[in-house]
Amino acid sequence: MLGHVWAGVLQFGAYAWRLNLMSACFSAAGAGCFFLVAHRLLAGEEPLRRVGGAAAAAVISAFTFTVWQNSNETEVYTVATFSIAAICWLCVRWRDVRGTPRAPHILLLIVYLASLSIGNHLLALLVGPAVSVFVLITLYDAPALDPAERRVEWSEWAVVSALWVVLIAGGLGNTPLLVVAGLLFIAALVACVFAGSVFFPIAALSVAAVGVSTYAFLYIRSGLQPVLDEADPETWRNLLAVIRRAQYGARGLLDHPAFGPGPDNPGRTVTVFAQQLVNYGQYFSWQWGRSLNIFALIPMAVYVLLGAVGWGEAYRRDRGGAFLLGTLWLATGLGLVVYMNFKAGFSLFWDQYQTIAQHEVRERDYFFTVSFQVWGLVAGIGLVHLVRAWQRAGRWALATAATLAVLPFALNFTAASRRHGPDATIARDLAYNMLQSVEPYGVLFTYGDNDTFPVWYLQEVEAVRQDVTLVNLSLANLDWYLRQLASRPVRPFDPAGAPAVYRALVPPGRPIPGPALRLTPDEVATLQTFRASEGGIFRAGEFALPIRAGQVFQISDQVILFTIAAALPARPVAFGVSSGRGSWLGLDPHLVMQGLAYAVFPGRADTVKRFVPGIQGTMVDPARTALLADSVFRYGALFSADALDLDPASRQVTTSLSIPLLELGNAAAARRDQGRALAYLRRAYHLNPSQALADVIRRVETDGVESLFRP
Repeated sequence: MLGHVWAGVLQFGAYAWRLNLMSACFSAAGAGCFFLVAHRLLAGEEPLRRVGGAAAAAVISAFTFTVWQNSNETEVYTVATFSIAAICWLCVRWRDVRGTPRAPHILLLIVYLASLSIGNHLLALLVGPAVSVFVLITLYDAPALDPAERRVEWSEWAVVSALWVVLIAGGLGNTPLLVVAGLLFIAALVACVFAGSVFFPIAALSVAAVGVSTYAFLYIRSGLQPVLDEADPETWRNLLAVIRRAQYGARGLLDHPAFGPGPDNPGRTVTVFAQQLVNYGQYFSWQWGRSLNIFALIPMAVYVLLGAVGWGEAYRRDRGGAFLLGTLWLATGLGLVVYMNFKAGFSLFWDQYQTIAQHEVRERDYFFTVSFQVWGLVAGIGLVHLVRAWQRAGRWALATAATLAVLPFALNFTAASRRHGPDATIARDLAYNMLQSVEPYGVLFTYGDNDTFPVWYLQEVEAVRQDVTLVNLSLANLDWYLRQLASRPVRPFDPAGAPAVYRALVPPGRPIPGPALRLTPDEVATLQTFRASEGGIFRAGEFALPIRAGQVFQISDQVILFTIAAALPARPVAFGVSSGRGSWLGLDPHLVMQGLAYAVFPGRADTVKRFVPGIQGTMVDPARTALLADSVFRYGALFSADALDLDPASRQVTTSLSIPLLELGNAAAARRDQGRALAYLRRAYHLNPSQALADVIRRVETDGVESLFRP
């Protein structure tokens, strides 16, 4: 909702650029709120040191690695951190106006912002304990002189605290917790009645309901049948399932995260928890100088020390403010380590957990972004203490403090700023290349987020190759997704946005009628995993696939076969390069690599003369693949860099982009075309360097292409 309004008002720049700018602006606004908090904590300081210290705190906080990375992408985290920063500032403002009619109004605004943020991400609710502790410390340290006013303030604190539990329970969709939260709120309501503040709990509950009402957007929009309608929340039952995150399963706090929940789970041990703390420490070390790699530990040590000094300074100056930030840091750091119970980090402990299923699929540092931001804020306050202690050094002290304030910006610039890397457009390029690898009106199977969401963006926002029907196999086990596939019409092919070679392939007249998956809702409802009781042959025209006795077919496997049966031969069917290409079903003899897709051939692909055997065991269409790789595909600035130093997700993409180049190099070598073979192999090596490929290139360079075929 925010993005739609923002992009509608800001009518310049590409749509994705506008939304990324929105994230940057929310991040900047959050830094501004934290500046105000730090400025208040430094009350009583000499004006220049006070403003300079608050600015240093905000800058260090804003340019920690993960905060900066989140600020460059269209994601939920900068909106959440802005909400948290704004609520922290409102807490300070509430303390300023205690005893006036404005005080309860500010508390109501805090409740509204918190409830509104649920529609964005539950991360913002983690500020709740910090708010409760801050108000508690303030009321305890400086009680109102009037006993009646004290009772009112304590009852309002109880209402705000209870409402936070209500919001957390509602956001998690946890019924038992919601019951407990309801009882706590009733108790707080009774306290308010006895204190003479009847209106406040009613108003607080009302503004909370208004904020949470953003969930109704899912219900309304889903009922209008948009193309992307995840979880289909057009019924209250489905909406509740979305709120409860039913499709993701549950992992208990005491479960071993590398194993599924249940009686066979070995449990979360002290060793596992220690590994999770190490993983948090790894992410923490990235914040202060990510581009330094292992040497990032040096600036980390500096900012750990500054933060420790800053905590002491904050506590000495403002006990309530120190508790506000301290509780927030604990809740968003160590608290999340305990609650999230993550698997081993993407880049850690591979000696103990040797399969990707036992690791997180990506680095999860973004979950802890607020804890890094708070530490950076307090480190800036620590700078003020050092400048004051070294005031005899004069300008040298100020220069040192200024350098430390901007050091994270300098040391994170190349690592966090996505605009300057050769992979800046890699997600869009991958999606474009995959779509252009599919012939008109084709069906494209993908599997994960990284190959699906960029394609959705390109089709639905930039209207590129909307004639291609995308089928996500990881969602194809879910009934709501299959019902949508079965009702989705085919959209027309636009020759202007596709390779010229495809124009001759388009049949005259209307698009191929009918959806890619031709099942009724009742048939979708009956789908379930089954084991073939006996062997046989699955046939679809000339397509024949042997079925083994005892072979297990997941629902997504059945979707593949149903789609092939409905589409072939009139409509092309292809697997994206990172989808697994249906190898587990034995489809390899029927696949032909064309660019970044494996097209399903109606007969056996090895009977066609123009196809050549590929390195991966499938046939390759070298003419089509060369046309796509050389004249159609986009590689951004990947080939402009001397070498590629990429994050794991981008490295996976460049590995995929290198596959057709490897196959073309192999095909050229088979024709004894040494020049083209070397050209393709060198390009493949640039995208995906390996010692084995380097040895092949060196062998061709020194001994000629014939050397590859000698015994």
